[in-house]
Amino acid sequence: MSAPTPQDNFSLKEEIRAYWSARAESFDLSYGHAIKSDRELAAFQRLIRDSFGSAPLDVLDLACGTGEITRALLSLGHRVTALDFSEAMIARARAKHGNAARILLGDAERLLDDEASYDALITRHLVWTLTDPEAAFAEWFRVLKPGGRLLVIDGDWVNRTRWQALVNRFGTWLRERRGAAVHQIDADTHASITSRFYFRDGLGRERLEAMLTAAGFTGITPADYHQVVREQQRAAPLHDAIRLASSTRFALVARKPGGAAR
Repeated sequence: MSAPTPQDNFSLKEEIRAYWSARAESFDLSYGHAIKSDRELAAFQRLIRDSFGSAPLDVLDLACGTGEITRALLSLGHRVTALDFSEAMIARARAKHGNAARILLGDAERLLDDEASYDALITRHLVWTLTDPEAAFAEWFRVLKPGGRLLVIDGDWVNRTRWQALVNRFGTWLRERRGAAVHQIDADTHASITSRFYFRDGLGRERLEAMLTAAGFTGITPADYHQVVREQQRAAPLHDAIRLASSTRFALVARKPGGAAR
């Protein structure tokens, strides 16, 4: 497959915007999107605290969606700027948080912030959808202060082991049998846009580490995201708890060189 042109990327990004805007209304129904329990919130707080250190920091929440990670950041006392490409997602985030966070419409691959604007950046389930990850990582590096930290929470949503595939099918069957309310996904549109993502063959942790290193980040280490998944499973109905185990999920912390060690 030939490399995408800028025009291809623009068209795909507009499709991505429309697709995720259509998903906004039911987005918080899904375990793995909305924070469903106090224990899950506490697990996110530990993850963020271990990754960034003590609050308050100036933190940019990239692809904030409906504002759930923003909620965790605010609960720790951070000064939060939240950014998303979808007007519908932004509207829901603003309804949750009002003026407690600066919530902006924008493109995570083309930031408008000045150089060295933030102490920390966080993003969940964004990297796998990027059309130009090299440009995005360069931007994220640029807007971080020297010594700043980047926390990436993501996963390989394309490749499954045989066991994971069986688990996913069983969880889906059980959910349908129970007639559970679900987050609505247009399967055909989802398949069309994901087939054109940069990471259409799957996002692996090793590949991401290599790309972040090439962008200038150092000290890249895994973070304990499994503590969050465990709490999501604890609070979820059985069919969702099963499906949460059907993909490879991970988190990485990376540092921009310079600045005082935290």
